[in-house]
Amino acid sequence: MSAKQQTGFTLSGMMMFLLVMVLALYTASRIVPSYMDYWVVDKTLKDLVALPDIQNSSDTSIRDQFDKQLSVNNITQITRDDLSIERKSGGIRLSVEFSAKKPFLGRMSLCLDFQSAAHSGGGD
Repeated sequence: MSAKQQTGFTLSGMMMFLLVMVLALYTASRIVPSYMDYWVVDKTLKDLVALPDIQNSSDTSIRDQFDKQLSVNNITQITRDDLSIERKSGGIRLSVEFSAKKPFLGRMSLCLDFQSAAHSGGGD
């Protein structure tokens, strides 16, 4: 007689799989909100440079529009002063760099660095 070989998960294998999944979900819950803020900032920059009169607008006016969009989207870690405005021949370049420090486990934190830029007209 031959014995049938059993297949399937062991309890310890299942527990290890669940531990890895919980850690992955916890990590995602910590970093996804920061990436969502980054995507909103990136879209805001692209929307601003797409405005037809952006090149004739003053820096203060551009910063006001940027700040208004941040307020509408409830983004508080970036301010109007973080916006860099470069005027080049035939275009304008808007950029932002920011960091997000998120608590992770105990005394460990995650530090996420973001940068976004958008330009209109004549190249980079």
